[in-house]
Amino acid sequence: MNKNLFWIIPIVVMGIGFFQMPYGYYNLLRVILCGSSAYFAYNLFQKKDSFFAVIFCGIAVLYNPIAPVNLYDKGLWIIINVITAILLFMKKDALTEDKSVD
Repeated sequence: MNKNLFWIIPIVVMGIGFFQMPYGYYNLLRVILCGSSAYFAYNLFQKKDSFFAVIFCGIAVLYNPIAPVNLYDKGLWIIINVITAILLFMKKDALTEDKSVD
């Protein structure tokens, strides 16, 4: 599977979420963001980047679809989405395979 999908798709989904969408769309957004963030956290722990691994664990909790965090302010969610998109883009290289020779 193309690992770029784990950072591209969440960014696109959050971008679409800036528009007025039905509530079900935001549930889908939560599922995608929670899964992608958990995947990032796992990969970052594997690469010994504990600081950002914990950050992505927090993002996964924030976007979790089971017990949603309701901030009741779309403007605040937009800021959080932009920060999340920046972090996903910054750490996209954590998803690449380590091709170093031992």
